[in-house]
Amino acid sequence: MSELENNFTSSIKYEEVLNSMLPYLSPREGDLLNPPARLQSEDDAIEIKYELEALGFVRFPGGPVLIGNENGLPCSIEGSRRNETPSRIIEVPPFYISKTAVTNKEFEKFDNNHSRTNTSIGDKNPVTCISYGRAISYIRWLNENSGLSFCLPTEPQYVAAVAPYGWQYPYSEGNHPKRGMQNHYKAFPQKYPTGELGATLEVDDDPMGANYLGLYHPTGNVSIFSFGHYPTVGHWGSNTDGSYVVVLGGNFRLCPFGTRSVTRGIVDVTGISDTVGIRLVHPDPDYLLQQRE
Repeated sequence: MSELENNFTSSIKYEEVLNSMLPYLSPREGDLLNPPARLQSEDDAIEIKYELEALGFVRFPGGPVLIGNENGLPCSIEGSRRNETPSRIIEVPPFYISKTAVTNKEFEKFDNNHSRTNTSIGDKNPVTCISYGRAISYIRWLNENSGLSFCLPTEPQYVAAVAPYGWQYPYSEGNHPKRGMQNHYKAFPQKYPTGELGATLEVDDDPMGANYLGLYHPTGNVSIFSFGHYPTVGHWGSNTDGSYVVVLGGNFRLCPFGTRSVTRGIVDVTGISDTVGIRLVHPDPDYLLQQRE
């Protein structure tokens, strides 16, 4: 057992996390937790895994993840980031996650009226300026057309995929980032549109390459919507009525410290931002079949 794990006496089952979300989910959101209707046999599981790999998904094999943070961001004027506490260990089952964020081109197959911004203008830049509800609608559309069961990542899934256990950053084990490793504020001005001090890079244009699991821009670039409504008590005045959702991983407007694996922001469900996008997950079909036995 690692020193980090020794600091905690017990871990939380992933099912407990999901169960805590259920009272706040709308029926439209709850549908995303249903397994693929066509998953009936091992042959079906093989076919689904093949499709996911062809679509650019990688598999997290399952295991413990350390989420949360007990310390404030060193560059934050707000002091302790109470919305990130407490730290806890959660056992996460296997799942698949997309190597890249959803692009403008991909999203606009669903909504050709989507408006791009100068900070994310190209076909291969991540889609931004969408609300949480619009992200849910897009994923429902994907599922209806594919027969699969895509979803937004939960917070434990996201943290598990973007960095090894206990790491604060995807590419460095310590607690201090190296500038220019993620796409943070002013990190790559030569790549930004004229006049911009920060902007997204294309989803597969990651100066550091893929992370340990195979993800590009695992943190930084754009923050990612997480699934569900987290009743988080914090000094931003967040409510416990489902009005807020959590976005993860930092973005191009934050300093290097904001690109941590546990960076957590709170946004209104109706709000839109040019710094928040979508990354997709899918349940592991083998794991789903095992749960039925």
